Amino acid sequence: MKPLVQRGFTLPEMLATLAMVGLAIGLVSSFAGVRIDAAKTRALQIEGRYVASLVERAYQRDLLDDDASTAADLQTALPHVAVPVRLGGGQTYGIAFDGADPRILVNIETSLPDGNSVTRTEVVRAPFPASELRIPFWRARRLQEIQEESE
Repeated sequence: MKPLVQRGFTLPEMLATLAMVGLAIGLVSSFAGVRIDAAKTRALQIEGRYVASLVERAYQRDLLDDDASTAADLQTALPHVAVPVRLGGGQTYGIAFDGADPRILVNIETSLPDGNSVTRTEVVRAPFPASELRIPFWRARRLQEIQEESE
């Protein structure tokens, strides 16, 4: 008598293999989706800081008026620099001044699962120079005021 030899896979083995492959693909895609969203968010933050540094540069050189509030005003103040009208994700931004602290205000629209959307305003400032990171912010501002008074 010859023993029976099985060739190939049985149906339960094939279904278990397909289920495991499907779960693995789903797990990898969920992690990849989170990483892609984080990369997009990081890119938008970097672009916002770049525009905020342009606003800071124009304000420090007295090229921006105190009533400047749009990207067109910033483009007029810095004609040699290509100023983006909108950020990479399509968000609009405005310019705001608070004393000697210029910043940009980015409108971020978030859609909710129920179909509605919420718009929130995020404040973005230019990154601090390395020399100012070594002392507290209030101390740097006070030193700047003292320097302005002495001039």
